[in-house]
Amino acid sequence: MTKIAIVGMGAAGVSVLHAMTKFPEYADAEIIIYTDPDTFGTGLPYQPDTSILLLNQRAETMSIKVEDPLDFVKWAAVNKGFNDGEKAHLPRTWYGEYLQETMNKAIEILKPTIIKEEVQDLSIKIDGAIILKTLNSEKQVNMVHLCIGHLPYQDPYHLKGHPSFIYNPYPTYEKLEAIPNGSRVGIVGTGLTGIDMMRYLLRKREGIKIYFFSDTGTFSSVRGEEPDDALNYLTLEQLEREKKHNNGFVYLSKMIEWFKLECEDKEINVGALLNRYSKGDIDDLKAQLTDEGQLGMLQMIIHAMDPYLADYWLALNETDKKQYFHDYRADFERFRSPIPSESISELLEGCESGKISIHKELKAIADVQGAFDVSFENGKNIQVDYLINATGQDKNIEKSYNNSKLLNNLLNKRIVQPEVFGGIQVIWPTSQAVSQRYGIISNLVIHGQLISGLQYGNNTVGMIRDHAYRVVKINK
Repeated sequence: MTKIAIVGMGAAGVSVLHAMTKFPEYADAEIIIYTDPDTFGTGLPYQPDTSILLLNQRAETMSIKVEDPLDFVKWAAVNKGFNDGEKAHLPRTWYGEYLQETMNKAIEILKPTIIKEEVQDLSIKIDGAIILKTLNSEKQVNMVHLCIGHLPYQDPYHLKGHPSFIYNPYPTYEKLEAIPNGSRVGIVGTGLTGIDMMRYLLRKREGIKIYFFSDTGTFSSVRGEEPDDALNYLTLEQLEREKKHNNGFVYLSKMIEWFKLECEDKEINVGALLNRYSKGDIDDLKAQLTDEGQLGMLQMIIHAMDPYLADYWLALNETDKKQYFHDYRADFERFRSPIPSESISELLEGCESGKISIHKELKAIADVQGAFDVSFENGKNIQVDYLINATGQDKNIEKSYNNSKLLNNLLNKRIVQPEVFGGIQVIWPTSQAVSQRYGIISNLVIHGQLISGLQYGNNTVGMIRDHAYRVVKINK
């Protein structure tokens, strides 16, 4: 009997498990699930937490089922009484409940063995079989789907372990519990995690003063009204035609040309739009809240690229990838990862009332008698009682692997190897691991953030779900 292990049971792991229920070949397999007991069926992002925290994607994009794109919307209507929720940003904890329910239904069908322990080591035998070891068990399998989820958070100022530094802020009701009313709280980072922390503190604490600290003071864009429309230039067909004429590659300049043509086709003056919203600061956010449609159309174009964004990325040569990171990535990601308008409205209200202030050109953070002194390039200093880490995950495996025994062992034994642009190397689109020692490991398949350096932009459920289904289908 074929033995298949799924290591990790967050969004990627649940996607793999559900996809297996769609193919009769998996009914005869012995499936083993390895999971952290605290995040079983949710992963870190969607674990039980306050309903204050919202998904940054609309509910209509969050189905875990390829066969039913509105499954999560239907679930929210039945289980939460939230009707017509396609365009809504629903609570993140609801999504965790939905994932667990989907997982439990798949478990009923496939009847896997569930081991609530983290895999600490993986070895490959001469015959190609894979050995998985936890603290208390060892099993041999024929195939592994590695779905270990989010990589460790960054710690650029080396504050981890400080009693007043909250390194991993989730779940908020637990990690932020120690912050009392009237505190001065610094949030390092202006991304979606920082917005989550702001929303929680404004609702759960009185007399709080919140400081956003970052290098640039730049926030993601406000989510606009995205129309339903199709792309005419940024298509997979166009990409494949161009690759045939250029040795399998497409120049970044050609892709930018297509992007501009797409904007013209949708009557967007992209140059003027980027110039108008060039800073991503408070003034930009205010203007974006009253945008008359161009912002939403630009976001629609970017989001419509998701199904084949990895194909575009892999069509670039290494020089063009580096140029993209240097010249274009910041703007692309700012408009690709928008913030719900209700969250931005809260940020603006907090700034106007004096509860929130935003500071850029962060230089250094020093420990001063249990609190923090934050200094800036202009010579200014601000003292805060607590700091919350909202800098995001570290995708550089060579820096972050020490936080994971499994990754540490995989790298040390040269079973996997780092990808230049983050995560580890795999073959696309099969997701088979690339090893210095073993070559292509056909029965070790990697999902999620670990392959973000190749599957560019895979921080959306839709991309993770679709890829999981494709890989499960290939390997059935």
